[in-house]
Amino acid sequence: MRKMRRKIAVLLVFVLAFTMMPQNVLAAKKKVKLSKKSVTITVGKTVKVKLKNNKKKVKWTVVSGKKNVKLSKKKKTGVTIHGKKAGKAKVQAKVGKKKFVCKVTVKKAGTNQNADKNNGKKTAKPTVKPTEKPSLPSTSTPKPTEKPVLPSSPTPLPTKVPEQTMLPPDETLGPTVEPVRNNQGLYAENEELIISSIAFEKEVDYYLSYNNIYVCDGEANSLKDIVPDVTKCEFTVYCYGKKAEVKSISDIEWNEKTSKGKGSYTFSITAALDGKEYTKTAKMMLGLSRDKTKEKVFDNGFTLLTLQADDREYGLERGLAKDPNGDSSHFSYYYFKDKDVDTEDIKDASTKKITGVYEDEKITLDIESISASTDSVMFRPSSYKRGRQFLELSYVDVYKKVENYFLIDAFTSTKGAVKYCEYMAGGDQGFIYDETIEAGKSLKDIFTDLSKNLKIYRTIYRNVYCVDNSIRNVVWHDEPYYEGKEDKGYYTFDLVITVDGKEFKQSYVLVEQQRKYTVSGKLETEDGQPIANAEISLDKWNGEFWESNDVIKTDEKGNFTTKQPKGEYQIQMGKSFTVEGDMQHDEKLPVYKMSGTVKRTGAQTMDIPDIWILATENSSVLYGSDFDDDNHYYRYLTKGTYVIYVGDYELDRFEVTGSEERDITLDYARIFGKCSNTYLYKNVDDENYSKYASAASGWYEVYLKPGTYQVIDEDTVIDTIDVALGDTRKDYIEHSCKGNLLDVSGLEIPKEVSKTKLYVISVKKNGEQYKTIGVPTGSKENAFDYELDLLDGEYEFFYADTSVAKVTIDGSDVVKDLTLPFKYVKIKLFDAENHVIPLSEENYVKETGETGNTYYLTEGLTGYSAHAMLPLGSYVFGGGNSNIQNLQNETFTVTEEDDVVSVNTQLYRVSGYCKLNGVNVSDDARITFFDKNSSSTSAANDVEDGKYSVYVSTGEYKVTISGSVGILASEEITVTDASVEKNFDIEAGKLTGKLTWENGSSFTDFDTDMCQIGLQRQEPYYSSRLANIEQDGSFEVKDILFGTYEVMVCSAYGNADVKVGTITIDSNTKSQNFVISGYAVHMKIVDSEGNPMKYQQFSFINTEDETDRKYFNTDDEGEACLIISKPSTYEAMLRKESYGTVTVTDKNVSVTLRKSEP
Repeated sequence: MRKMRRKIAVLLVFVLAFTMMPQNVLAAKKKVKLSKKSVTITVGKTVKVKLKNNKKKVKWTVVSGKKNVKLSKKKKTGVTIHGKKAGKAKVQAKVGKKKFVCKVTVKKAGTNQNADKNNGKKTAKPTVKPTEKPSLPSTSTPKPTEKPVLPSSPTPLPTKVPEQTMLPPDETLGPTVEPVRNNQGLYAENEELIISSIAFEKEVDYYLSYNNIYVCDGEANSLKDIVPDVTKCEFTVYCYGKKAEVKSISDIEWNEKTSKGKGSYTFSITAALDGKEYTKTAKMMLGLSRDKTKEKVFDNGFTLLTLQADDREYGLERGLAKDPNGDSSHFSYYYFKDKDVDTEDIKDASTKKITGVYEDEKITLDIESISASTDSVMFRPSSYKRGRQFLELSYVDVYKKVENYFLIDAFTSTKGAVKYCEYMAGGDQGFIYDETIEAGKSLKDIFTDLSKNLKIYRTIYRNVYCVDNSIRNVVWHDEPYYEGKEDKGYYTFDLVITVDGKEFKQSYVLVEQQRKYTVSGKLETEDGQPIANAEISLDKWNGEFWESNDVIKTDEKGNFTTKQPKGEYQIQMGKSFTVEGDMQHDEKLPVYKMSGTVKRTGAQTMDIPDIWILATENSSVLYGSDFDDDNHYYRYLTKGTYVIYVGDYELDRFEVTGSEERDITLDYARIFGKCSNTYLYKNVDDENYSKYASAASGWYEVYLKPGTYQVIDEDTVIDTIDVALGDTRKDYIEHSCKGNLLDVSGLEIPKEVSKTKLYVISVKKNGEQYKTIGVPTGSKENAFDYELDLLDGEYEFFYADTSVAKVTIDGSDVVKDLTLPFKYVKIKLFDAENHVIPLSEENYVKETGETGNTYYLTEGLTGYSAHAMLPLGSYVFGGGNSNIQNLQNETFTVTEEDDVVSVNTQLYRVSGYCKLNGVNVSDDARITFFDKNSSSTSAANDVEDGKYSVYVSTGEYKVTISGSVGILASEEITVTDASVEKNFDIEAGKLTGKLTWENGSSFTDFDTDMCQIGLQRQEPYYSSRLANIEQDGSFEVKDILFGTYEVMVCSAYGNADVKVGTITIDSNTKSQNFVISGYAVHMKIVDSEGNPMKYQQFSFINTEDETDRKYFNTDDEGEACLIISKPSTYEAMLRKESYGTVTVTDKNVSVTLRKSEP
């Protein structure tokens, strides 16, 4: 159901909330770590680095290379790094006392050449001549593909969904030469064998995650209750994007004790395609609540094809590169096919969707959350149910294709194992020789001709494979590469690829393995117990601070072994030690072991809720295990106080003073069952205690303290239950009830009319108020006016006190229309010549009875003035159609029999065009009809596309055309007994020029906002114009009617206007400069305490000639400006109080005047 699919998203919020709890939790301890320890970006681009599993406050800083990068969008979960300047940098995330460092290489934009790889070291001459163009491998060397003819064009071909796809090559490839990846837009096109769907013997809800099968059933005590025989299931499988034939299910094993005693199957599945057979191992188990699978990937090979953002569609193609961090065997990301992509436009779009393919079905999903950087977007699509199978998509990254940068995809070495590393110990990218070098020899003795000994078969440029790759500029360096100086030198070289005749170069190194030493030891608690089966951070001192380096794992006796290069190290919570060679390091850490079993009172199953043990300010957690299938746990804790939480609620507090057994008893009931939505269980006796139950898999479970609870769907109480200890099943299966709105005579109401009003519908169940809905729902995609989900039962819908529908929900969806007590009518308003007068949505009609309710009309119905949904009764027109004279006097009546209402008037149409200098006047122009005798407004109309139309009765009118600068024209019109066509052709000019001061003052220090330039004349009265003065004294006065004008400089806040000349406008454009004779006085006036005197009227008096008096008003800052004619001393007076004097000599003056102290 639609609502269920929408509510699935709510579960995901809670799933994420639980998986992102802090480190010191019991149920699923996850180490905080960076998603990438090293990144490479181009100047002007960005990259996102995530801080996984973190919930605490984090401080992001650039600890070195601050000139090369900057940080933005600093969050607990990650940061965006911007490349500013080519070079190196280190970005640090500090969480408490822990520090995590990401090394950053910023490459030059455009050239894509790395910074100097020699790092200032002395270099020897090249020992190998650069090769112009390496040949493809000989037959004795593994090939990347059967036919290595790959496109070198930087723009891939359109990725339509083809009927067939490229399969891997027949021959076995070398260890580092992998098959090509496909991006043809097929489902799971790079998966050798994937189970895509299953038909069980009976109806079963399920998830798939790359051959892990999760059967969803909240009641089963064993998986065998649901699936007694795996071979009876019908599996659909795909191999490299094509549907394959299942040949056999074999090697079936039943694992009795897994999944908390519910059991699981493992088996092999073999399928055939195009003459080849493929075999994979699959596992089947009970669903999400049984095994902690919240971090699994449930897209199961879903392939994205397009992204829709509002009206634009972007083609997508799967990225060809493998996961550089090796985090996932199903690494998947995408590129935009389009070159013109604005990621912020996508993020800000009101409607965002993705379309993809699953098996051979195209599916469109809403995008529920999205973020964007300059070159990528990251989003999470909504979940989807296909039959009994659920699909949940995790976050997806889509990138813009970057120019001038390529990736190495496939390579081999003729001299032994070589591995590629994106970020080396020295900050470079390159290759590590993974073999042991004989004593006394170096890489130079092994790789005697690097361009031949190292073969780069494939690179990827703009997501297209390239095979035209050439190693050049090989240089041997005699000095050691590593800080420990135990190696005997290294190579640097350039790799040049050619795409469409254009070369791109990047620089690399080839180094030997950094020598590492074996560090073995045993870890114990403070009281001598082994710290067994734990994963503990091993930090390394980098000269400035301890940074996250590695994780050591202990066995059941607390022993560990790790290999590390020379340096200073520290085990989490331990003491520092130095590695100079193979060594033994035993240590007691300041922690104690707490272990025990979690038991739920009265439980019939091993199921338990999520439990968290959180450290307080005086305590800390070293490591905590997951629950095993018997609900056992262990944890290593420092001395201090800890809090046990069940979900969000505190269960207990305890002190750790030594190692101990601590069982946890839960007096919690398990309520489970099938449901359709997300529900809130609210304790009726404790308003602060409530829990959500979600149904992403069709089943839900919630753990509650005993008591009475309301079960709430959004704002509707759908049930009240008494919860007792134990396991209780309670199903809440809802079905869709939807339909359209009908009028009182049974006519379906057009969507454009129904959407103009929200009808509040009350829904009653078994005679009791159940919920209230607003109809129509407003969804653009819903073909029905309303849709809601209801449990089985009898329902009645009411509008006010009128019953509009009755419906029975009994195990299936229902379509039921609502018959409202309204009549759908089409309205014809006629003028005196029987022409239909159009009405707009600003118009409404008002009931003439006591209620006086108003109803808005809908325009746009051809041949009619408007149409509407109205109760039966009498109405009078109202609203904003000011172009129709006396419309409010017209009345009409609506009956059940009449589909069309006609209203006759005695109005005549006056229409025409308005042009200014031969072109349509702007849309801000307005025409107004005034009664000639009374001067009252009869009608008005905005001019659109240069045209107007009004409806008036017979009589004489004065008509004006107004624009942004004032009145453009005025004429008289007489309307007799026929429509009138009246056109306006207006001529006007534009004056430009520049003002200067006769006294030599500059406009630079003059607030031009306080004065304007004005053109004044007596007739016609509306011909005067005003315009602003720019900071340099220039001005532009528009739409000036032809004639002679006085040119004035006018104070915006006073009566001191100054004439600067005259001008005759007799053409469309005119230019003339003017000189201001006088002096500007700019004042800021404050009271005795310095507060601005806002909006006050002052007099400005010449102290030498009191007849020389002017007036001005202050603005909202207490400021004003006047232009005076002669030098003197002037006093600002507010009534009889003085605010100081201003002396004007030979220049403009700017002063602050303060009220005198009494």
